[in-house]
Amino acid sequence: MKRLGVNIDHVATIRNARGEAHPDPVLVANFIKKKGIDSITIHLREDRRHIKDIDAKKICKIKDLKVNLEISTKDEIVKKAVKIKPSFVCIVPENRKEITTEGGLDLEKNKKISKQLSINLKN
Repeated sequence: MKRLGVNIDHVATIRNARGEAHPDPVLVANFIKKKGIDSITIHLREDRRHIKDIDAKKICKIKDLKVNLEISTKDEIVKKAVKIKPSFVCIVPENRKEITTEGGLDLEKNKKISKQLSINLKN
């Protein structure tokens, strides 16, 4: 069976650029779930350029929707991910001045964080 996941970060980017409440990524997540999407990807960046904490919390609470939460390795963000409890976590490198992710992730250096997330998300 084919599955489709959609990244909705830029719905939030548009909202944030406008300084308004719309478009609302939570409403978009609910809408596309009803259309048969299997999962949603969101990126909780340190600078909150895309998804904000409240968006991530609400989206992760949508029943029967798998959420892939992209995060950096910063302690604050890792702790938030553990608290929010998405279906999946994808650790991505993050540089404040980049427009989008531009580099790779040192897996050996981040082994401890990966293990911590794996253990905490299962509970």
